[in-house]
Amino acid sequence: MSARRPDGVTESLLVKAHPALCEGWGLCHKYAADVYPLDDEGYIDIHMLEVPPERAVDAWMAARACPSGVITVVKLIRRDDDGNIVEESDADQPTLDNGLSVMAVTIT
Repeated sequence: MSARRPDGVTESLLVKAHPALCEGWGLCHKYAADVYPLDDEGYIDIHMLEVPPERAVDAWMAARACPSGVITVVKLIRRDDDGNIVEESDADQPTLDNGLSVMAVTIT
């Protein structure tokens, strides 16, 4: 997911978090601090957020790093040059522009 694909389409993510289930591991914040803010006690501090295209890959990997499974990537949203939605897909396992499955990424 790049900021802009060759066809001019941008890709963003819709993510949902469940703060009440957060165990405070902080891995989401470690990999995407600007996407997943933590409260004063170290727990995730968002409920629903559309992640901009330039942060989509990091946001996806950070969500997958959560050992509690608190963050759900709900949708992959593709927009044209005018900002109109051209496609929304369930985010079960979308692929990157290079065709690799996002779920295949391993964070070490």
